[in-house]
Amino acid sequence: MKTPPPSPVVPAAAVVLAFVAMAVANYLVTDNNLGAVKFTNTEIAHTHPVYGLPIGWAFAIWGIIYTLEGLFVVYQALPFQRFGGLREPSYAKIRGPVLALFAANSAWLFLFGYEVYWASQVVILVYDALLFVVLRRLDVNQLSSRRSAASKLAAAAFSANASWVTVASCLGIQVVLLDEGWLPSPDFAIGLLVVAVAVACAATFEYSDPVYAAVAAWALGGIIANQADASEFGCKSQICPACLAAAIPICSRDDTSARDGRPNGFAPLDCDSYTESSPDECVVAKSASVVGWAYAGIGCVAFALAAGLVRGYLRRQAEKRAPRPQPPFLEDVPSTPASGDSP
Repeated sequence: MKTPPPSPVVPAAAVVLAFVAMAVANYLVTDNNLGAVKFTNTEIAHTHPVYGLPIGWAFAIWGIIYTLEGLFVVYQALPFQRFGGLREPSYAKIRGPVLALFAANSAWLFLFGYEVYWASQVVILVYDALLFVVLRRLDVNQLSSRRSAASKLAAAAFSANASWVTVASCLGIQVVLLDEGWLPSPDFAIGLLVVAVAVACAATFEYSDPVYAAVAAWALGGIIANQADASEFGCKSQICPACLAAAIPICSRDDTSARDGRPNGFAPLDCDSYTESSPDECVVAKSASVVGWAYAGIGCVAFALAAGLVRGYLRRQAEKRAPRPQPPFLEDVPSTPASGDSP
């Protein structure tokens, strides 16, 4: 007699609680007046103007990411037979890593907010790896006719998350290095962009995934916008308000960099005397080469998406022509003997 599968109720409830905890953590770290962290992500970003940093509005993508994941979290806990994912087979395979990645996200928020940058970088890399574990276990081609809508919903949610966090992982490396006293060069940032774009192209092609492609293009577009002439990237008008709001160590550190346009400390800016009417000064040089490579990255991702959609369409047509495999239990049922035959 076969042992019945374990009940999914407890793992599904745990996923809901972990998502709620992650949402609460996000709320707590957005305002340092709440006392949950020393510095907000925005304050750190404004005082660490590295070349892989997207412009502020680009981070609004988190609203979409959390909405998609929220839909998955609710659906995977619904017990209804006709509309509910509690017993969806594909969800049983991913609840474990989903729990871990929600926990990693929460941990990263606090580590980063307390400037424990090296540990936060390890955590975000683990977080990113867990996202790809989920995508690999789902193994969903978005054009497949043999994948459920439920599995495609989960794939869309976590591919959006993976796409952004891969870029964020590359950004985190640069923040760590600036905090150590070296603002990475545009060429260094371009090398990391190439890695992120290569991962985006591979995932987009493999899964015929417009969501992954769109989020990657959005992140690259944010980097392009941050290098535009009108951007306040690396300028007193962005650095000083953040320095005045929080005593971030880099604000009081002397600039000992030998590279023009790549300072490693902002004490020379004299932010204590800064006001909104003060003349602006951009101390970090913007990079046309980063912009060019980011545009090239968007083109590569768009090409990978087009190729992936063609591949996915051809696979979908092949699936329609191929007979659906019968469940094993039907194949194992012996034929009924004809009347009069020996048993």
